[in-house]
Amino acid sequence: MIKNFDEIKRQLSELAPAINSFKSEAVQLRVVELIFRGGAEATDVHVADANGEASSASSQRRGRRSKSKAPAPADGDAKARAKGVGRPGGLSMLGQLFSDGFFAKARTIGDIVDHCGTNLAMKFKQPEFSGPLIRFVRDGKLKRVKNKDHQYEYSKA
Repeated sequence: MIKNFDEIKRQLSELAPAINSFKSEAVQLRVVELIFRGGAEATDVHVADANGEASSASSQRRGRRSKSKAPAPADGDAKARAKGVGRPGGLSMLGQLFSDGFFAKARTIGDIVDHCGTNLAMKFKQPEFSGPLIRFVRDGKLKRVKNKDHQYEYSKA
């Protein structure tokens, strides 16, 4: 158990108004822990202001440690080759579809997703194409018009 329990109890009752003046329960617990441990080094102590907000005693914050960069893989390494092997993103897939003449006929975003899933065996979600489609429209490669179902259809400009 705790040595000198009565002494510590008396000290805590004297310190109770000061401890309870902190609004943050975390700060209150930290102060009580420091008392039970018998103090700590000055670098570990955090002081709270009157509002209960904790601030460092040394007034400098420690920054996040930077991640060490892994060495670049060798040319024959499997990781280096595997990075480029995965399925293309929405932008590159649209570029491929555009160059293949897929947009000769007006297509909805659902048509694009279905075509990729059925004919190319690559599953995409609609949000993966929405941004790149807008980019193609802004660049003048595609035009879009609303169909009778109030969906945009994209075709070559």
